[in-house]
Amino acid sequence: MAEIVKIDVDTYRIEDDFVRFFLLKGRDFSIMIDSGVNCPDAYDMAKKLVPNEIILLNTHGDGDHISGTGGFKEIWMHKNDYINCAIQQRFPHVKLKELSDGDVLDMGDRRLKVLFVPGHTKGSLAFLDVEKRILYAGDSVQNTMIYMFGERRCPEVFEQTLDKLINLKEEYDYIYSSHGDFCLEKDFVDKVKASWLKVLNDEIEYQECVIHGNKVKAYKMDYCGFYLAI
Repeated sequence: MAEIVKIDVDTYRIEDDFVRFFLLKGRDFSIMIDSGVNCPDAYDMAKKLVPNEIILLNTHGDGDHISGTGGFKEIWMHKNDYINCAIQQRFPHVKLKELSDGDVLDMGDRRLKVLFVPGHTKGSLAFLDVEKRILYAGDSVQNTMIYMFGERRCPEVFEQTLDKLINLKEEYDYIYSSHGDFCLEKDFVDKVKASWLKVLNDEIEYQECVIHGNKVKAYKMDYCGFYLAI
């Protein structure tokens, strides 16, 4: 069963097995970022915590981030993942509200800035809570294994994405991640990049393993790791 944890007076994290998602209360409306892996009732859960309209944003379309999508009429995300992750086929009544890099969602007393951060998926997004100076990074920055294999991924642009987040560090103080430790220091993005460069430069050994029926190369390092296609 999902565990609701209050971060501050108007922000919650919902721990759902190995993944987490977030609920941000705003004056004019509230926002849910992702909806977990085992929470088809995510909307009903959130309505007990906030009194106003709830909009669903998705960092990306992997199955462990979309279980509560059916409780909404719209899903706000990047069009690439809406298509590549077959969201319309899974939830035919849930329509796309397309988000693009630089969009700002103004909740009345807090703003979320949309950042396009492809790599983990072709349509990955991160959200910058401008007033609270928090980066909601999805799966792009975490201290556990990052999936980089399969048709949904685009590892060839991940270094540029990490550079983008590094260049924005003056705008946030902490990173909230979907897996592993929920709160990371902002400099952790530098550690993810350093680890990724070791992979790109063949500076670290890997082990072969099978993930969801796929043979992959597992690169495990001190700060994080990566699964890549063989």
